[in-house]
Amino acid sequence: MSREQFDAAIGVVPPSTVDVDAVLDRERRRARVRRVANPWTAAGAGVVAVAAGAVLVLAPGDPGPALVQPGAAPPTPTSNACRLPSRPTGAPPKEKVTVAADRLTTVLTAAVQQRVAAGTTLGVHPFGQYPKGTQHGPLTFYHVFSAQVEEDGACSGGEDYFMAAASTTEKAHKGAVWAIVTRLGGNATPATECGPLPEDTQGSCRPWTGPHGETIVETTFTIHGGPTVNRVNVTKPDGTGVVIEAQNTARDAKLGDAPDMPSPPLDLGQLAQVALDPGLTLYP
Repeated sequence: MSREQFDAAIGVVPPSTVDVDAVLDRERRRARVRRVANPWTAAGAGVVAVAAGAVLVLAPGDPGPALVQPGAAPPTPTSNACRLPSRPTGAPPKEKVTVAADRLTTVLTAAVQQRVAAGTTLGVHPFGQYPKGTQHGPLTFYHVFSAQVEEDGACSGGEDYFMAAASTTEKAHKGAVWAIVTRLGGNATPATECGPLPEDTQGSCRPWTGPHGETIVETTFTIHGGPTVNRVNVTKPDGTGVVIEAQNTARDAKLGDAPDMPSPPLDLGQLAQVALDPGLTLYP
């Protein structure tokens, strides 16, 4: 929905302080997190951006909001869209957000550098932008948070996780790595089982149990005529969830770029080793 469509939908009002473009970015982030929870529902990850605040945003084909005449009572909601908690329900992390982000950055960077091909360099990635327009360094974690709000029967927000991303360059060939670390029970909770492959892809999925009781789901798929995605979801017994992915394209697999290297910079086994690093936890 464009700003003009948004203004037309709500009528003539005083100048708004709501950043509609940022809200639309937030909705794209929510779609991305839903795909993270089940990696087989889409062939790639969406562009990560940030937004603050909450307004009604209609997806194409959605019915418009019901009109209420002046002085009339608003309709009685038939259900609470936010009744089921999408925010983590476990104990909060022990560290301050900035301390946790710095610690996770050090752990992830070391774990990735130990496993990529010799001579590989890490660069910034579009997924490392938060808030919108603020670029973070390679594999530098930032905290994504938004309050959960119910509006017009829809539940928005509720994000609470750490994310980091980097592009990789090895002998002029480019790829990408990104990771999410979260408390279990939130919007970004990792997948714990396999599902159907996305359309126009070929791949496989393997669930297994880690050495300390972790639930691990390894997935790989190649988009028809495009890049390959390796992704590992890990559910740790301490309440931490980790999702880590590697692609053999520098931007985003879903954008349809041709692969820039024969395979992603990290294979499934290497991604699992990174995700299982004991330091990649919210409960040190």
